[in-house]
Amino acid sequence: MERFTLSGNAYFDRQDQPVLLAADGVVQYQNKAMEALERSCGLDTAAGQPLPEILADLGTDTVAQRELAGVPWKVCTQRTDAGVLYVFQELQENGLGKYEALRLCTQVRGSLGGTMLALQQLFDSMVETEQLKLEDRFNPLLKQYSRILRMVSSTELLVQSEEDLKSSWNPARLDLNRLADRLRRELGPLTRQFDCEAEDPMTVWADERLLRQALLNLVLNGLQAGGRVEMRLRRAGEQALIVVTTVGGRPMEMQTFSRLGVGAREADSFRSGGLHFGMELCWKIFRLHNGTLAVTNGEEGVQVTGRIPLISSDECPPDDDALDTLEYNGGIPDVLVELSDYLPEDWYSITEFMD
Repeated sequence: MERFTLSGNAYFDRQDQPVLLAADGVVQYQNKAMEALERSCGLDTAAGQPLPEILADLGTDTVAQRELAGVPWKVCTQRTDAGVLYVFQELQENGLGKYEALRLCTQVRGSLGGTMLALQQLFDSMVETEQLKLEDRFNPLLKQYSRILRMVSSTELLVQSEEDLKSSWNPARLDLNRLADRLRRELGPLTRQFDCEAEDPMTVWADERLLRQALLNLVLNGLQAGGRVEMRLRRAGEQALIVVTTVGGRPMEMQTFSRLGVGAREADSFRSGGLHFGMELCWKIFRLHNGTLAVTNGEEGVQVTGRIPLISSDECPPDDDALDTLEYNGGIPDVLVELSDYLPEDWYSITEFMD
């Protein structure tokens, strides 16, 4: 392939997308569109100035979402010979026919309930020897039931705006150490490819069900990439830092990686593997918690870095009524639902759920 030289200034000066170049943490160049964004958002991105704090923690080859003056932006970083290139894309929250989608999800949940009831009646009509003999025929049905529950739950979350979710979410004081310990104990028997550690103490104001859903989605992505998933929770100033790393797994294909952060509608949901709708849900859940999420694609796998504001122990009343286990409708633990695309059928024992 022949090489040619292109003047970056000549190209980017005429682009509508805001672009800036930085080297060693110092801005070297910004195009006209970036100058306009700088004026509207109050950023200081002039050449010779340090990178704004909102960009300083982004590594190379990273896709992140940042909110500037109340507007969400996708930010992509790429290493070049001259430094790190930052490309901005404004995100538009387009309607997905949410009311029709939610109505459809309600109908699917109703049908699933009827299906489970019929399955329960069939199971109860059999003698114990028949139940044991046919267990391996029932288990795939329960796994598919869990997969459909996951699809419905993800769709309900996906089509609702963040304002809609805020009107119905259920936040409380959440001890991240307790959350990490529960994930380690619950996922340990399911897979030896997961480890979780947390510093002590860390408390956030969060909806535990939603936060677990996001974290389990990130774990699933790593397991499907074929690597070992390590989750580390630690304090970073006034924020909780949640880092999920896939060690030894496959990196994302560049085509898939470039589509991250542009919204679920534009994601390619027909390709096998990769981060698609699940990543969009994770971004939405972290934003709901006043947090951020960034994805870095490395040679040995993917690293996802999330941040959520910490609270002091006396900011919120303790949540003494928290349940010991979180379940979806139908009595299926959320770990079995969220990991249903990965776990083998043996973990969906019909005798355990029907007895």
